[in-house]
Amino acid sequence: MQCAGAGLAAAMLPRTMIAAAPSVGTGEFRRGGMVYRPLGKTGMNVSLLAFGSHTDRAYKLRGDIRNVLNAEGQARRDRQISMAMDLGVNLIDVYEHEGQWEPLARLLKPRRDKVLVAGAYDNPEFIGQNIDRLAKLYGGYIDLYRIRSETVAFDYKLLEQWDVLRRAKEAGKIRAIGIACHLEGPMLTALQELEGLDYLMLPYNFIHAKADYSEFLPAAAQRNIGLIGMKPLAAGSIVALDPRLKSDTNPENPDFMLFNSAPGARTILPAAVAELAKSLNQLPDESLPQAAMRYVYSKQFLSCTMAGMSDNQFVKDNCAALSRYDQMTREEHVALDAARKLTLLAGAGWLPENYQWLEEQWRA
Repeated sequence: MQCAGAGLAAAMLPRTMIAAAPSVGTGEFRRGGMVYRPLGKTGMNVSLLAFGSHTDRAYKLRGDIRNVLNAEGQARRDRQISMAMDLGVNLIDVYEHEGQWEPLARLLKPRRDKVLVAGAYDNPEFIGQNIDRLAKLYGGYIDLYRIRSETVAFDYKLLEQWDVLRRAKEAGKIRAIGIACHLEGPMLTALQELEGLDYLMLPYNFIHAKADYSEFLPAAAQRNIGLIGMKPLAAGSIVALDPRLKSDTNPENPDFMLFNSAPGARTILPAAVAELAKSLNQLPDESLPQAAMRYVYSKQFLSCTMAGMSDNQFVKDNCAALSRYDQMTREEHVALDAARKLTLLAGAGWLPENYQWLEEQWRA
């Protein structure tokens, strides 16, 4: 089942109408098969599903500072983004170090004013020059732009970068400024120290949901800060827990597969794996990643969730999960709980090494 592709949905309205679309209750509304929520106080409505910036490593040509995709990989990604937009996705993230600034700009040129583009500071050049280049490439402005913090205390360099962001916003080069935080401490510091903060990106999935139990969420709500969930599938690792997915889907970490039937492959924790398999059989029309996405969609404090999608099926499945995102069934909760227990027994090794901080910092 897919989202109804009614045109380009609400996200595809002219730029002036993105902020003025009709709202109900908390401001959430549905057009076609897509759901939209306000991004804090920015005046922008963002699709509940956003297209992430990571690219498929199977097609990467690695460089010193930036990677690019080979011709086949770029054509695949362009088709996936086009499909997502046709299904109502209106927020697309783009990394320069993934070599996607120029390809995305070319793809969006005919409908730039109908799509929200998010950029991030990921280049050693001066941040002001980085913003200028990105804004020029995307028609004179960038909708969202962020810096990142992985330390507990903000340093002078980060605050200097933030001041550049504020001035760029005042000059009309950026519509909304934000920060991505991988630790909970800096999230609270950002709320207190960053003047003009519009949005914040944080890890969030059914396993790594520690922010639910902190003081951060009430503080963010009080300040009307837009929250964007990242890592909804734990860097693709949750995909690897479901044995029923198509064999040609590629999670970000294919090295760890609980359901690996290859000769000589090691299947760990057989009893726990069997419990998860049994619970998944109660979801005949749904995959574990869909249930995981629906869990994140159901959290009203998130304006949207940003997922990396390197396969057409991922785009379709993530969109299909929106059909009843606010109606988590008992069977879905049982399946998620079984997966949660399994990963707890497996330890941090079920995640790629560079994402094992999720287990250390974010497990609820």
